[in-house]
Amino acid sequence: MRLIDTNVIIYAAGKAHPLRNEARRVLDRIAEGALHANIDTELLQEILHVYDARKARANGLDAVDDLLALFPNPIPIGREEIETARDLMRVHAFLGARDAIHAAVAQTHDLEGIVAADKVFNRLEGVKRFDLK
Repeated sequence: MRLIDTNVIIYAAGKAHPLRNEARRVLDRIAEGALHANIDTELLQEILHVYDARKARANGLDAVDDLLALFPNPIPIGREEIETARDLMRVHAFLGARDAIHAAVAQTHDLEGIVAADKVFNRLEGVKRFDLK
C-alpha cells in the first residue's frame, strides 16, 4: 500500500496546473482499485487548513467528505508516528513537520512509500517516493 500526499489532492482539485491531470489519474486508479493506497489523518487536517486559509471552508468540508468516501479508514496519527516524525526532523533539518509526519506514517506502517509531487521525500532513506505519473 502507498500513502497519498496532500499535494496529490490539492493538484487534483485545484485550478489548472501541469500536475492536475496526473493527480486526477492517481485518484482514478485508486477508485478503480488499480492502485492500493490510503491517506493519513494529517492529510485531512491539511485539507481543512488549506481551504479554510483560502476562505473556502465549504470546499474543504466537501473535499474531506469525498476523501472519506474514497479512503474510509485513514491511518491515524498516534504517539509512534509523532515520535518517528520528531526523530526524522532531528536528523533532517530540511524536513518540515507535515512531511515528517507523512514519512513517519509510511515507515511505521511499513508502506511501499508515498505518492507525491514533493521531491523532499527523495532525500529520506527508508521512504520511497512514487511520482504522480
